[in-house]
Amino acid sequence: MVKKFSIILDDSLFEKVEAARGEKERTDYLTEMIEDYLITHKSPNGNPASPNDNPESSTKVIEFLQTEIVFLRGQLSEMDKLLSQEQSLHLQTQKQIMPSPEEIIKKTWWKFWEK
Repeated sequence: MVKKFSIILDDSLFEKVEAARGEKERTDYLTEMIEDYLITHKSPNGNPASPNDNPESSTKVIEFLQTEIVFLRGQLSEMDKLLSQEQSLHLQTQKQIMPSPEEIIKKTWWKFWEK
C-alpha cells in the first residue's frame, strides 16, 4: 500500500532539492532521500535504524570493529611489554637502595637506630 503526505519547503530549500534531483521524478528522489536518511540515522521514533535495513552499512560497521579489535590487541600487547619493563626496573631500583652489607648488622629492633 502506498501512502502520501505533503510538505511545505521554503524557496531556497525547494531550489536545492530541485537542483539535486536532476532528471529523477521528484517523488522518487524525495523517497530515496528519506530512505537514505532513515537507514543512516535514527528513525523518527528515536530507535536506531535496523542493521537489516542496510546490509552495506552493517558490513562497514563490522569491518570497522574488527580493525579496532586488532588495534586494541596490539595496544594491549604493548602495554604488557611496558608493564614488564617497569617491573624489572622497579626490582633493579629496589636492589640499588638496599642497605650495604656493612649496614646490615644483626641488631634487635630497639637498637636498630643506634650506632
